[in-house]
Amino acid sequence: MNAGEAVLKKSTNPVPLKVVAPVAVPVEQAVESKKTPPYSWILNPAVDLIFCCGGLLWFVFFANMFFKASFPNINSPFILLTIAGIHILSETHTAATLERLHQSEPTRKALSTFGKVAAAVCFILGIASLVTPGLPSIFAKIYLIWIVQHFMAQSYGIALIYCYKRNYIMNLWEKRIFKLAIDATIVYAILKQFTFKEWSVEKFIGQSLPFWGPLPESLFAVVDIILKISILAFVSMIAVKFVRERKVFPLPAALLTVTGIAIFTLPKSVTSSLWLYVPAFYHGSQYLVVSTSYYLKERGLPENVSTSEIGKLLLRPTTLKYFATLFVVGIFIYGGLPGLLQDFGIDYKIAYATIFCVINFHHFLIDAAIWRLRDPRVKKLLIA
Repeated sequence: MNAGEAVLKKSTNPVPLKVVAPVAVPVEQAVESKKTPPYSWILNPAVDLIFCCGGLLWFVFFANMFFKASFPNINSPFILLTIAGIHILSETHTAATLERLHQSEPTRKALSTFGKVAAAVCFILGIASLVTPGLPSIFAKIYLIWIVQHFMAQSYGIALIYCYKRNYIMNLWEKRIFKLAIDATIVYAILKQFTFKEWSVEKFIGQSLPFWGPLPESLFAVVDIILKISILAFVSMIAVKFVRERKVFPLPAALLTVTGIAIFTLPKSVTSSLWLYVPAFYHGSQYLVVSTSYYLKERGLPENVSTSEIGKLLLRPTTLKYFATLFVVGIFIYGGLPGLLQDFGIDYKIAYATIFCVINFHHFLIDAAIWRLRDPRVKKLLIA
């Protein structure tokens, strides 16, 4: 994430950001040495709103809807955009977790044991999936359940980052109300898959998936009411906080929250099309915004470049090399490994489903550990 490559490397003699010196400055040290307000965006307003807060998702979705309405007899070209998005944004975001785990020395040290255990468990699951008929479809089913929590947890975490950056500090109960709305959405979306067969995906990554249900509709109705109450409580909390403290809930956090809840609660007539774009153009793209910012700040920004100017580094050779590495690793994982297993006589659909599921299980586990805002060092770099 020339001169750009030199300045982005870690310095053995770091100095504050504002001091002119031919070295890169790890942001955590710069923040300690000089108290400056956090930058209110992660990379910059345009990149954040488009790639992090849902702008790209809704643009592609509505553009596709417009095309279908205008040219009903022509196949939509947006399927090509979806495929490109999967390779460029979705697969690369998984690779970004591996890069952070193995290339960030503090992360590698902190998660040494956990990382090895997670890798070993996922490797064993992968072997089992390759040799056990029916297991890939079960893993694919588990993935579709787990993804609800993973997507919402990421949206919630990034929303909190924007709140901290803009000094929108919630007390314990306010944060609990916010978290309740997120958790209620997770439970709602998961139970819906167990209650209504039409909400249970039948085919995914080449596998026929089972329907685990149905649960009583009365139970789902209770969860539906709880979700509505939690959202109402969250909106009320925002309104009360504005009246009492004259503080406005940050726009990026609001967009993230609304989009995160919407993708799991809108009618199926909408989500059946919307979800073609969610993994790449919402989840994957927002992950890359955060991971790129973290990558650049952890390795040290160039002299005279503050965190408010971090967006200027996106086209630097070092950053482009970071993106290229993630792309190649993603292609190898999702394309190369299944092809290699096929060469050894394993059915390609089984091989692909296995690799897809276990690498994402590993991604979910590691992500939950490396992005904790309770970790002072991680929080400092994310908020700066």
